[in-house]
Amino acid sequence: MVGEAPVNGGGSLTDSSMIDHLYAHYEERLAYALLERRDLRAEWRRQFGYVFDDCLRSLKVGRVVVNEDKVALASLLGVSTALSGISLDKLTLAWGEMFDVFLSGLTGFGAGRLLPAGRTQLALTAINRSVLERGRISSVWYEKALVKGLEELRAADRKRAARELHDWFGSNISLALRKLELHNLATESKESFSRRHIEDLHSILGALFEGVRRLSSGLRLQTPVSNIDRELRSYVDAYGLDLTDVTIFVDGDETDVPSDVRGEVFLVLRECLRNIFTHSGAGQALVMLQLSASRVCAVVQDDGRGFASSSATIGPRTGSGLISMKERIRALGGSFTITSVPMNGTRIAFLVPLTDGPHDLV
Repeated sequence: MVGEAPVNGGGSLTDSSMIDHLYAHYEERLAYALLERRDLRAEWRRQFGYVFDDCLRSLKVGRVVVNEDKVALASLLGVSTALSGISLDKLTLAWGEMFDVFLSGLTGFGAGRLLPAGRTQLALTAINRSVLERGRISSVWYEKALVKGLEELRAADRKRAARELHDWFGSNISLALRKLELHNLATESKESFSRRHIEDLHSILGALFEGVRRLSSGLRLQTPVSNIDRELRSYVDAYGLDLTDVTIFVDGDETDVPSDVRGEVFLVLRECLRNIFTHSGAGQALVMLQLSASRVCAVVQDDGRGFASSSATIGPRTGSGLISMKERIRALGGSFTITSVPMNGTRIAFLVPLTDGPHDLV
């Protein structure tokens, strides 16, 4: 018996095969989308059984009885249906089909023997009330799930926009300010390379303008990165910070890695370097990147001022740069760790699997 065990006293209506027969007929009328997921299919069967139980109890006590606790469980169908992308119309139609199946099964040709004399109206009223309540509850929760889903999408969009603004505008603005600083120093010492810094600044501001255009068009700010090694070295050279000696090792064929993954990995590594240049006061920094068709592994470490290990956990109070890096790697299905010791440097490691299977973080 599906649902709770029916109460005896309803004559042949309590035959254990009856509900199976009726439900089989109901499944034939349900939209395929409502049965495709195993959990949805099981929940429809349970709800069908609960309605049947309400009918039997009502016949026993002589009045309409609906188990409100079981009715509340219809909320699961509403939420699951919404999350499956199934329309509300299909959900509503499914409840209507349920009543029709009970109606035809209990009042059709040869069905008179199933109900006690004079109890057809009570049985159908109980079924109608039970189905209507379930339809109402599931519809309410369907709408709630949709609203929550939209809120989560909007939140995800805001987080994505924050990442793009920080990683592209923040990094480029920081670099532009650095170029102005270098230009001022060169001008004061009358060095000939000040013009080069102005030209670099022009390029950086041009990239910022292009970023604004892309963002206003709803596009990702990311531009193709054909060579991570070259781009990272170019960034280090452009920053012009002589206090930190940066060593970069890249192992593997970058063409084995999808272009979108290359772009995200580059942004994370560049942000690591920006943090080192801006905050660490490091004398040495090391970037190690290993690329293959199965995974991307990276380690970035420095000998800078570091911070307390308890502060290394990335949370709401963490700087937006670390949060952005973690979110980018997690969005690729990867893992991201950071360890740091005060006055003894910081180490960031991440791994992005490109094929299924377990991987160990470097």
